[in-house]
Amino acid sequence: MNRHELIDVATISITRMLLRNSKFFSRSVSGAPIGDVVSGTVIDTEGIRTGSVQEVSASTPVGEFQAAYLVSQWRGQDAPTLLYHHGSGEQPFNVGRFSSNSFHRIFGTNADRNVNLIALRAPFHDRSTREYIRAMGNLENFIGMLATSAALIEALVRQIREIRSPDILAAGISLGGWAVNLHRAYYGSVDRYIPMFAGARLGEMFVSSIYRKVTAEVARANPAVLRTMLDFEEAFTDVTADDCDPLLARYDRIIEFETQRTAYEGSDLSVLEKGHVTGSLATDTLRTHIQQSIAKTYE
Repeated sequence: MNRHELIDVATISITRMLLRNSKFFSRSVSGAPIGDVVSGTVIDTEGIRTGSVQEVSASTPVGEFQAAYLVSQWRGQDAPTLLYHHGSGEQPFNVGRFSSNSFHRIFGTNADRNVNLIALRAPFHDRSTREYIRAMGNLENFIGMLATSAALIEALVRQIREIRSPDILAAGISLGGWAVNLHRAYYGSVDRYIPMFAGARLGEMFVSSIYRKVTAEVARANPAVLRTMLDFEEAFTDVTADDCDPLLARYDRIIEFETQRTAYEGSDLSVLEKGHVTGSLATDTLRTHIQQSIAKTYE
């Protein structure tokens, strides 16, 4: 085990101690398959509004959820548009002195000046980490959260298409990468997808990766349920378009390389020689990967 793997294992071990009994799906493992929930989720938006955080409501088969987006940079309808989705537990609009999030690290002072940039916020990410993890005690909340994020991407895509922006890209890291891949599997309306540290076997992550240590025993005892509810590899691989620029970390103990890479057969998969934590902090590499995808829209 190298240092990248050790950092992942240590991070999850510390998280497990801090969570105590507030683990993923500790209260309920009921719900509906994530693909069905994505397909049944509705979000209405009225144009792309700039200047402040825009709250949106989603109606899903497993309940009502609140999400948001922020137009961080708008260069006009002739510029390509990048939608960015944060990772688990991040507060993407919090840029205070003592805060840190992937959106701010990647784009805070180095945003492409020729791109419209929109940050998304998933449900439950406007509150403390403890409150977020408590919400994740119900599998339905986890499924509804991701379905809402995928539907928000689609709602924004519809609005952007109306103003005839030339190209739309969707990028996300970890949780955001899963949301991006869900959108590709069930909507497919984005020109280029940039999932980083994600795949399409989401249930498997809770069953067999180091992440099982922060998953409740009642859920781990039903691995088939988690796979049935959360995996969507078949729907993802049914999409044959050459529109995906994935990035995985070879030593990632959460989004395990050998488990998740199968979804990307035929795609130009980039591999980072790091783990989940060290890879997530490789800001320059992540930014370059996104910029290379943006460059493809100009070819």
